[in-house]
Amino acid sequence: MSEPQDRIFVSIAVSKPDGGLEALPGAIKASERMAAWAKAHGYISLLINDNLFAEVTTDLLRTKIAQAIEEVTDRTALRRLVVFFAGHGAALGIDDQNWMLSNWNKRPTEAVKISSLQRMLEYYGPEQVTIIGDACQEFSARFMDVIGSAILDKTEEHRRDFELDRFFPVDAGSQAFMIKAKGETEAFCLFTEVMLDALEGDAPEKYFETIDGSRHITSQTLARYLKDNLAAEAGKYGVRMDPRPHPGFYTDRVYYSAPPPSGPGTPPEAVLAGGEAKPSDALGEAATPRRRLVAKVNLTAFKNAGNHLPALGDKRREVDAYLAAAGAEVRDHFETGCGICFTGATVGEVHASRGTLSQDYLPPNWYRLELSDEHNPLLWADVLVDLADGSVASACVVQNFITAMHSYESGAVNVLHRPLHSPSSEGRNVIKMLGKMQAGLLTEKQIVDAAAELRWGKHRVLTMGAIVAQFYDSIRDTKGLRSIAAFYAEHQQPIPLDVVLFGGGRLYAKGDDLFADIPATEARPPRSQTEQRRKYTFEATPVVTQHPVAGRIPWMRQAWGAIETADCDTSAETWRALALSALPHLGIGPFSQVKREGREALFALARVTSNSEDPAPLMALD
Repeated sequence: MSEPQDRIFVSIAVSKPDGGLEALPGAIKASERMAAWAKAHGYISLLINDNLFAEVTTDLLRTKIAQAIEEVTDRTALRRLVVFFAGHGAALGIDDQNWMLSNWNKRPTEAVKISSLQRMLEYYGPEQVTIIGDACQEFSARFMDVIGSAILDKTEEHRRDFELDRFFPVDAGSQAFMIKAKGETEAFCLFTEVMLDALEGDAPEKYFETIDGSRHITSQTLARYLKDNLAAEAGKYGVRMDPRPHPGFYTDRVYYSAPPPSGPGTPPEAVLAGGEAKPSDALGEAATPRRRLVAKVNLTAFKNAGNHLPALGDKRREVDAYLAAAGAEVRDHFETGCGICFTGATVGEVHASRGTLSQDYLPPNWYRLELSDEHNPLLWADVLVDLADGSVASACVVQNFITAMHSYESGAVNVLHRPLHSPSSEGRNVIKMLGKMQAGLLTEKQIVDAAAELRWGKHRVLTMGAIVAQFYDSIRDTKGLRSIAAFYAEHQQPIPLDVVLFGGGRLYAKGDDLFADIPATEARPPRSQTEQRRKYTFEATPVVTQHPVAGRIPWMRQAWGAIETADCDTSAETWRALALSALPHLGIGPFSQVKREGREALFALARVTSNSEDPAPLMALD
């Protein structure tokens, strides 16, 4: 009796999206070839593209993927789920990536939000998940309104961690390339074809790993092959592609297994991918072509792929804009123990969800906030401010901290929390890193190392905790999230809401306040030399029960995508509903703000009474 199929490969392509995006006929070919590979290698192969269907929508994907998962889990455990996409993609921040579906320009949820999909899959029980995206991660104003979708609906099942592999052709802010058709050669997606070379066994011997005497392409060797070969292949076409693979499988790591030799004593280097022994005169450089299940595309270069990467100078100017915010004058203390300062572009009326705002003897852009007990470090308030374009930005003000909000002419804001009496230079490294994140100038290794470094300062510059939570969410390191949350509790500080939303704990509501239960974590090996020097990144942490959470509004834009998947007690479902009502109105930038039409929804979420739907008169910032 054959073993039940327990692996699913979902191959998606959108070649003709709306919104004026360029048609990508090579995406169809990429999805078909990856689906064919999956079927030949024992996966349940699910092909969804806009050649087979009139449109690729969130509803279509939800129906097809959920049905395939249910058919497997009714029989057995889902061992591996692979999701492949070819088409247009965009990044709103580091590891905040969306894949554009057919109607992305008509409805902001018609896109696959990768981080949300990864979190949602924890409710579906796969043991392993692979995400492969042959798509750009372009920063562009035309994608600013895209919210994206987790695709699947939340189930009643308990969340389960899974092993995660991710393979992307480029880093945030960069473009992937389709090679246009020429003569008899059809258009094709370069990253997909380079990956298929490894998945079909056409990689040099050094990329095979021997396990139990057999040769395999594994998560780790596939990542190395892409890093070593994609840039070189892209260079032949006059374009730049630096892949960002992140291998995370540690149990079953195999994607391709070389067939055994055809006879006893045949050395591995004398065997073709199809298992046929090579003739003795074909063991040199001019070896007989390998037999493949998915035919090889000839990657001979021709100059028909344009390089549209942002100029490095433009990226550096983006970083300079963030550094300018770091130099703005901000008060180092308030007599009440906390407050907020506004710098940059003109802002309007300011509202606090609790406590009393006052400006006596202060410049017009500085507000002291008096909470119920200035000696209680767990107190906080959400502060809402009207911006010049009619949108509303928010920041969480925490007792014993000065909150600084910088408003840019573009409409975006930047938020930083500094401890009382700290020098103005403290936290500048955070703002500089935010600029690099937004400009796509950080590699994934730099991100992991930055997370380890920044965690050291998260109790002095609270914003760091929300930023690091994004990094850990991107690789689904729930233990890292829970560790961060536990250390906030140990320091008698409220846990930033974002940390809990991404998977750091379970949310409860008592009145207008949120609380969190944080599971214990076990010690783990350090992942880098930087972590090795920071014991707090990998040591065990205890259970935390009913600890205060800072804010009812997510601190940063990316955390809004985690509201739907957050682990909420029944008491917090009203809060979740209010948050989801504000979600469709999100504005631009890395921190939380909503467009004019979302004003009332944000005020309701914060529990602030708005006297008017119209913003108050603006005040100039000195």
